[in-house]
Amino acid sequence: MSKNREERANYYLYIDGQAVPVSEQVYRAYRHYERKEEYFSYDLKTEKFQKETATFLPSKEDSYERLLEKDRQFAASGVSVEEQAVSSVWLAALLQRLSEDEKEILYKIYFEEKSERIVSAEMGISKTALHQRKVKLLQKLKNYLENMENS
Repeated sequence: MSKNREERANYYLYIDGQAVPVSEQVYRAYRHYERKEEYFSYDLKTEKFQKETATFLPSKEDSYERLLEKDRQFAASGVSVEEQAVSSVWLAALLQRLSEDEKEILYKIYFEEKSERIVSAEMGISKTALHQRKVKLLQKLKNYLENMENS
């Protein structure tokens, strides 16, 4: 038996339950990346104590679910409560100026994120007619907002 065959015979990877002989280089690379995967999937996400100093090291990474289990609070979005209140009053005043059809178009296209083709089919009008209504609606909203700024 040659030296290469002796070296290969000592290293095996198990693939689908079968031992496959590999070179030492392939074996070491496989083990290295296997350990790396373990590090990222487990080691970073668990806390541990250091043996020498008995200090607690928190995990470097944590899952959202685990933080929720610990009743951790998260910062709210950057919009303050006051801004949200003003926005809701402003939006209500804006919606009062729209007809039911305009509200439906606005809701379906911008909130439900449906295409004009789908909305036109749902409303029973042509795509061209829907597009023209949408353009008029956006112009109406723009004019209203500009008037609000000026007053």
